[in-house]
Amino acid sequence: MKAGLAAALGVLVAGGCGGSSGAETSIRLVVPDKNVRAEGVECAGARPFQQVHEGATFSIEADDGAVVVDGTLPVGHAENAEPGIDWGAERIPTFCVLDFHVDLPERPRYRFVLEGLRPLEFVVDEEPVVLVVG
Repeated sequence: MKAGLAAALGVLVAGGCGGSSGAETSIRLVVPDKNVRAEGVECAGARPFQQVHEGATFSIEADDGAVVVDGTLPVGHAENAEPGIDWGAERIPTFCVLDFHVDLPERPRYRFVLEGLRPLEFVVDEEPVVLVVG
């Protein structure tokens, strides 16, 4: 747990490297890997999403391509992939979810970039911003 908190703080410290001051934004990065885990345990993305793990570096670009945030991912936590199903077991199909905060300068659109995955375009309409890897 302490390592996850340290990683999340690392994202906060690393964020906001490019432009005017902005607002702290909550991001929820969802890895729909349906890996079998106990709900709530620490996790990283299972294949083919193995690039999504604690310590992986990411950047967020503005719509003009300028990098506005550089950071590292925190540890993820397993969440039930199908909350409407009573699995009747401790280990269930899960998504790995990584929650973190960044300071984003005011821009109309952004792009989340993590090496090895296609960039994820987003706007900040409401929080948390939910980005689904895939």
